[in-house]
Amino acid sequence: MNELRKHRIKSVFRYTWPFYIISGVAISLTLVFIFGATHRIPEYKTLTVFVSGEVTDYKKLEKDVLTRFKDNELKTFGTIDANPNEQTYYNRLSIQGYSSADILILPNSVIENLNLAYFALSLPNELVNDYYSGYSIYNRDEVKYGVKLDKAKVNSYMNLPNEDCYMVLNAKSQNLGEYGGIAIKEHDNALNLVKDWGL
Repeated sequence: MNELRKHRIKSVFRYTWPFYIISGVAISLTLVFIFGATHRIPEYKTLTVFVSGEVTDYKKLEKDVLTRFKDNELKTFGTIDANPNEQTYYNRLSIQGYSSADILILPNSVIENLNLAYFALSLPNELVNDYYSGYSIYNRDEVKYGVKLDKAKVNSYMNLPNEDCYMVLNAKSQNLGEYGGIAIKEHDNALNLVKDWGL
């Protein structure tokens, strides 16, 4: 009886061993997915900037931004850089910039050709008064959309086009404080970074 049982187990295992491997891989992938979904960093603790140019010192930029916003619970910082003279620029802007970036740094020649109402946060007077009083604001059709970038404040991190650049806030961002979709005043990292770099 014992020999017969061993023979049956070997016979079954010979035909079913791939099932055990596939089951192990499926369980592992499921656990990774569940862990990733439950331990994902909230969007208000991440900040991404779309740069129309080239980021030359990402490590220093990341360190300085994370240090600056440590008290605001910022955990990750990232950039997306694209050269406006390259053919792929507008693809990267529309795919990665509009969907992933909290702040978009756009040169005047580019910003003039964009439908800002599609993605940009219009800056109400109270927001301008709270954060950007005295700053140069980009206006179109009497709507405020961006803050002029002070290139001297970022020239150690990035190379930008030789023209005026504006920082436009993405309306989808979770870092817009009480002016975003989820109106939580303390989650205003994007507003403060624009304030730090503005002119």
